[in-house]
Amino acid sequence: MSRKRQRRQEEPFQMAPMIDMVFLLLVFFMTVSTLAKEARPELELPLSEYAEVAEAAPPREIITVMKVKYGVQIYWHNRPVELEDLKKRLADSAKEESAQEVTLRGSPDLPWEYLSEVFDSCREAGLTEIIIATFES
Repeated sequence: MSRKRQRRQEEPFQMAPMIDMVFLLLVFFMTVSTLAKEARPELELPLSEYAEVAEAAPPREIITVMKVKYGVQIYWHNRPVELEDLKKRLADSAKEESAQEVTLRGSPDLPWEYLSEVFDSCREAGLTEIIIATFES
């Protein structure tokens, strides 16, 4: 009794599931990359003749003060906060050794009284290195 070896017929490669997976991965990565970008509030920074860009920026806190219809809006790392909440966050930040610098962003037409409140909050928290963000002229 001799048995002939029967070759199994290979099933054809199914492309539909592969295409579905590629599209799912594409949608996933597009969504994640969009959510990962923190939208910085659009702000026109003042011009400065003496602006310098540091080669290696140390970790720092970023505060943006924007003029809005009803006064000003303060942003802590691109998230809106109230002044009292900012004071608490600055105090917590001052306790960490890694973040001792603050970058303050504000438009050229912003009244000084609003910026002085933020400066006072930084001083009360013990943060003394305050960098004012500008563009080179």
